[in-house]
Amino acid sequence: MSKPFDATLNALIDLQPEDWAACFAELTRIPHGPSFSLDTDLATTLQADKLFRIEGDRPSILHLELEANPRLGIPRELMRYNTLIDHQQELPVITVLILLRPKALASDQTGVYRRLDVNGRLIAEFHYHVERVWERSVEFWIGHGLGLAPLAMLTEEASTNLDRTLARVYDYLTELKPEETVAKSLLGSTYVLCGLRYPKERIAELFRSLSMLLEDSTTYQEILNKGLSQGVRQGLSQGLSQGLSQGLSQGLSQGLSQGERNIILRQGTTRFGSPSQEVEARLHAITDLTRLEQLADRILIATSWEELLAEELPEL
Repeated sequence: MSKPFDATLNALIDLQPEDWAACFAELTRIPHGPSFSLDTDLATTLQADKLFRIEGDRPSILHLELEANPRLGIPRELMRYNTLIDHQQELPVITVLILLRPKALASDQTGVYRRLDVNGRLIAEFHYHVERVWERSVEFWIGHGLGLAPLAMLTEEASTNLDRTLARVYDYLTELKPEETVAKSLLGSTYVLCGLRYPKERIAELFRSLSMLLEDSTTYQEILNKGLSQGVRQGLSQGLSQGLSQGLSQGLSQGLSQGERNIILRQGTTRFGSPSQEVEARLHAITDLTRLEQLADRILIATSWEELLAEELPEL
């Protein structure tokens, strides 16, 4: 994934993982069946974005990698991931490269990677699925469940009428009436993901417009009052009194920081065990997003919570 959006995307997938598994299993023709999230650690310094075991007639592994920026060499990395996952899980693996915006498409992302020897002879041929999010319709992403609805904002169709698309996402949300935590996370993710394609001034205008149009909606007010997330909620509140753009910017920063902390706590718990109260307090004392991102990267090489935080903050 690509920072600073990886925290939001991880949280979005974790919110409704069955939606993501079902959608991309369907696109890649994996036999239908229940899905289970798997550990994404493949080696000491290598971690896949998302893995699902699909328990269909022919059990298999679905591997998702999300990219927001162009970078040559990704297909070779995908082949490495695929091989390691196959070795680890001993099941067929289908890899999907999910490109979140047109800018992310690189020239070597054709769906096929060929490895040749020094004489140009074929050693291996690896096939993967390339999903260009922006090429799908708004209704495609909304139609595949709550967990994928925010992706509707990244489509070419949405770019021609952002207000209408956001209203459609909101209508879908209110129709299904999810739990409060799900609703606020989805709206928060929708706001953050808009930053992948649109200027922040336009995003601020967009959400301000939605707020004005729906200010009489009891459902919307309930979600807003309890918070899209702590960061976005504070940003909206400050924005109403100090200028929406500035407030949303501050709220987004706080929301991204909390997202990074959640990733550190989740991945750190898997590697080191449950954190102590002191560790959690020290993590919450770190407010700089860059430092939190560095911590998330260092989890792969640290051996304990103490080692991870040794150079970050003095003892409390």
